[in-house]
Amino acid sequence: MGWLAALAMPCLLLAQPAPSPATTAVFDSILQRVIGPDSLSASSTEYDAELERLRAALPAGDPARDARFRSVYCGSSTWRDPVQGLAYAESALALARDLNDVASQARALLCRAEYVMLTSGTQRGLPDVDKALDLLGNGREPQLLAETLETRGDILSLLGEQAKAMVDFQRARAAYRQAGIAGEVESLVLSIAVAYRRMGDADQARRYFTQALQRMQARADWEGVATNMIQLGFLQEEAGAPERAMRPFQQALDVAIAHQLPDTANSALLGLAEAQINLGQGEAGLRTLERAREGFASREDASSEDSLQLLTGQALARQGRHAEALAHYRQALPLIKRNGNDRYLAMLYKAQSATLEAMGHPAAALSDYKRYADLQLTLQRKMRLEQGRLLEYEDEIRRSEFENRRLRSEAAIKQQQVQALERVRHWQWMTIILGALLLALLTSLAWRHGRTSRRLSRESLIDPLTGISNRAAIEAEAIRAIGGTTRPGASVSLLILDLDHFKAINDQHGHAAGDRVLRAAADAWHTVLRGRDPLGRIGGEEFVVVCADTSLEQAMVVAERLREATTALRFDDIDPALRVTVSIGVAQSQQSDDSHEDVLARADAALYRAKQRGRDRVEH
Repeated sequence: MGWLAALAMPCLLLAQPAPSPATTAVFDSILQRVIGPDSLSASSTEYDAELERLRAALPAGDPARDARFRSVYCGSSTWRDPVQGLAYAESALALARDLNDVASQARALLCRAEYVMLTSGTQRGLPDVDKALDLLGNGREPQLLAETLETRGDILSLLGEQAKAMVDFQRARAAYRQAGIAGEVESLVLSIAVAYRRMGDADQARRYFTQALQRMQARADWEGVATNMIQLGFLQEEAGAPERAMRPFQQALDVAIAHQLPDTANSALLGLAEAQINLGQGEAGLRTLERAREGFASREDASSEDSLQLLTGQALARQGRHAEALAHYRQALPLIKRNGNDRYLAMLYKAQSATLEAMGHPAAALSDYKRYADLQLTLQRKMRLEQGRLLEYEDEIRRSEFENRRLRSEAAIKQQQVQALERVRHWQWMTIILGALLLALLTSLAWRHGRTSRRLSRESLIDPLTGISNRAAIEAEAIRAIGGTTRPGASVSLLILDLDHFKAINDQHGHAAGDRVLRAAADAWHTVLRGRDPLGRIGGEEFVVVCADTSLEQAMVVAERLREATTALRFDDIDPALRVTVSIGVAQSQQSDDSHEDVLARADAALYRAKQRGRDRVEH
């Protein structure tokens, strides 16, 4: 179908008779495969084939089904030219709006975002994705909501907003579960792994990529195999080991060629060229880039033109052809700026600075190097910030993974129970009833006994005023955290918090008001603490927080959040003028034989300094 004919289809459909039920049933069945859970594990080739079957089954004279068709056919590889694809997406969106089809509007917006990013830069695609999320806010399309959240997370990750991307990925994971998709969605797992890689957490990223690669090999998903190999190659590149990156890039290229995956092959060629250039193999890099350029041209794909220009410039510079290199850098600059990728922009300024210096332009070289240095500093600061934010999301990810395993285990157990019951259906009804009664009685007794035991155990470890851990419980947490720190480089940080001028609050407003302040402070701190950081009261207005696997720098960030949460407290019913502040001392375990008393003593000394230096501050 030509694209002009496709755009004109609604006008043709209006003149057609109503479709038969048999025709619509075939179309609906194929559409469900295209938009349902099966689509999540389909390769690009399989998905395109389903779209063509859907096009062939499209009933004539059915605008509603035409709107659904257009919203998904928009993503077909038929649209090699992004300008034509964008026009088709616009027509799909207009038709869906006319019919008030919310799901088709959301799909058309996602499709339009893809073409907008190809023609105008990555950042320009975000508004359409946000509009799609607004349309899906009622939760009636959980799988589509998950795919939209995953798309926005991918864009944010590409723009360097890894912490925000992780939030979207976690929300996407929950939405997939709500849609009844029990297993992991491989595209989402890949997105999470890429975010870890971009954030500098190579170990986490490698674990995700390696496990995904094994799953893909087991089910012969060659597109997934090649994609994960490419990502492992980038990991080696970013670790400064281009010689080790060559193998996964070459393996990915071999797999892509063997299984006719041209887009994946082009991506592998880009990675391979980068490794060759970084190894000083400028001529080999240029040959590989020429193959990549031909491959992208055959697919009418201009999405990687910025990388092609940058890498070509670097390869030419390796050969001393600096004037030619500079021309390519200048072609890459507006493309990289348009996409908003600061990491690539820093790489370009550094390479361009070296070329300008080699050409005898020291002033221009220095100017570009300063731009590189400023960008690099910004990226490092941003990475540290993202890593700090990610500490919170990692726990959520692990809890989610644990919960998924638990649910699968429970489902398997329930299935076994059903099968066992079916095998004993011939038992006499009286035996079943008596057994059920006995089981209920024993369960009730065990539950009551367990509830009583748990209540007594909790009460012995809980501070009765604030409901948080008491001194014995929090000291046990500190001992367990410090004693369990065996991983090289791991550390534990302890925080001691002391409410400032608390005696004056009791004296001026009474002990009941003081108790209110203690409870409110504990509640506020709980809301900003990470789930894995226990809080306990050790007496009076003094509290302790145990931060396992947390460096001093990270603990200072946690402490500052606690201090800000305290200053935000208001007690208008006690006294509108009453303001509460807290002083915090922070200490980190320094050696393997540190005891919790040693760390607490250092934290207490830091707390004393905070008091001496004016209160309402954090010291270490």
